[in-house]
Amino acid sequence: MPDSDPHDFFEDRPTLWPHTAPERLLPSQVEQRLLRAMERVAADGPYAVALCEEAIALARAGGDDGETVRTLFRAATLVLQARRPDRAYVLCLEAQQAFERRDDRWRATRILLLRGQCWLEVGEHERAMTLIAEATERFRLMDHRADLARCQAAMAMAHRLGGDLDSAIAMAAHAVGTPGAPNDHHLDISLRHNEALMRLERGRQLAQQGDVQGAQAEYARASAVLPDARHIESPRSQPDGGQVLQNIAQVATAIGDDATVLLALRRLADWARRRGSRLERGAVWLQMAELQRARHRSRAAVACARAAVRHLVTLPNEPRLVTARLLLADLLEDQGDYPGAYEAYAEGSRVAAEQQREAIALRAEMLALDRDAEQVLRSTEQTLAYAQRLSNVGHLVASINHELNQPMASIRLVAETALELIDSGETAEVLASMRSMLKLSTRLTDLTAQLAAFPARSTAQVQQLSLRQAVLEALGMLRSRLGQTPCEIVIGFDDALAHGFEGQLVRVIANLVNNALDVLEPVPARRIEFGCVADGEFIVLSVADNGPGLAPAVLERLFQPFFSTKAAGRGLGLGLALSRDVMREMGGDLLARNGSGGGAVFDVRLPLEDPTTVPGTL
Repeated sequence: MPDSDPHDFFEDRPTLWPHTAPERLLPSQVEQRLLRAMERVAADGPYAVALCEEAIALARAGGDDGETVRTLFRAATLVLQARRPDRAYVLCLEAQQAFERRDDRWRATRILLLRGQCWLEVGEHERAMTLIAEATERFRLMDHRADLARCQAAMAMAHRLGGDLDSAIAMAAHAVGTPGAPNDHHLDISLRHNEALMRLERGRQLAQQGDVQGAQAEYARASAVLPDARHIESPRSQPDGGQVLQNIAQVATAIGDDATVLLALRRLADWARRRGSRLERGAVWLQMAELQRARHRSRAAVACARAAVRHLVTLPNEPRLVTARLLLADLLEDQGDYPGAYEAYAEGSRVAAEQQREAIALRAEMLALDRDAEQVLRSTEQTLAYAQRLSNVGHLVASINHELNQPMASIRLVAETALELIDSGETAEVLASMRSMLKLSTRLTDLTAQLAAFPARSTAQVQQLSLRQAVLEALGMLRSRLGQTPCEIVIGFDDALAHGFEGQLVRVIANLVNNALDVLEPVPARRIEFGCVADGEFIVLSVADNGPGLAPAVLERLFQPFFSTKAAGRGLGLGLALSRDVMREMGGDLLARNGSGGGAVFDVRLPLEDPTTVPGTL
């Protein structure tokens, strides 16, 4: 990962939320421990975790919340590298809540990605996909290509873990081709390594199926995407370089390129020596054992396999320990040493069972953490949404003054004119004036309704609801408006059930349709289409129009309170901000994008199940 430079953690990144430019330095005692942990994480994971805990304790003792949360951010990354996903996840949850409170969109989203990687570490690909998908969408809206590529690489790993190797390869290749991402040389190497890893696995699958030609073609693609082993730099600048070198050696072994195998292994051995990494030393010996076996040098292969076990046995949770023991068992069996082979096989099976039990225990622990912490996080987000509304009171008062004074002044003028017309006996003109006052008073009613909703907190109970019925009720509320602005309405789904606040959902849909009608006024053939698709733990109701779509600058600010593209006097710019807050209170979200065929699309995300009873929904 290219995050080894501590200053990379403090760069000011594009954001969708207002935020203060972060401080760049942590206190020296905290910084020293984090740097030391970074240096030792490969060689001694427990020691690196202990250093991170010391850094966190020192940051907390300093009393600066900003320093504490940035320490949590960096420590979580290092603790995950030390193979402690459970502890890393706890740090992530605390850090994410703090970043949400501080309105730091970029770091909050990086933590979201890190949470997904924690789930990958314990084999929970579905939960990982949910978190990574959310992080991907956020980074896409921020237009931050490097982090978007990281998300795509992580999603590829999730697909691989779920057994969908085709999607994994496609996603990994897409990450490599993400515009802007290769500008980071070290990130580019990591992304290419990720794609090559998927293609190597596909090649092995094809070889097992007897498709030798297909396997060799896949190995060639893996080799083509990998960097030259000589371009892998120091551990500090390319922390995952050891894994990249292992991958280069494995691919070269598969295609029979002994020169590249030896070059990669020499580089990896030097790498392991400089890092003091037992894992990478074990990986070198394991790769050497496989190479010697391919050369039919059985004694040398056994010696290398024993050396691999000797280094890896100190890392009981390392999957390659099982690989090394089982390889040793096969080699000893080939030599006729059946007792030795049985002992190695039995020990490998025992370690595999222990690793599986440990992984199950970790998953159970993290699921419990997730359930409790997500409920707290949701409650915090609701409180913050309420506080954010109240924090805009000054702006609100100014907007009220402008929005109410204009129609009130018009009503006064029309009323005075009507009195004069009555005295003159001009009945038709008086009637027109009355209609004008009625229209202006309707605008005032709409404005006061928005103001009433602005500070209110929801007390409604989440319930199962019909999305089709909600759409029909919203359209019924707008019957008069639809009569004034004729529009083709298409409901492109039969029905779907979700959980939420029925009355508030109807108002959200009505607001989206009303906004669409405003945009479509100059369009001759107006069309609004409703769609519905499942997305993991969510159901997504889409509201699409055939208008001009959303400009990038508008898309970025669309959900900010008081932002509006309408003419003065046609609203406070609160509708979408309030609608998104309401959806988040339901455990869902409201997102905006441009449709592939033009026009704007608003995605109303709702949980399939009650978010207050199902762990891990957000």
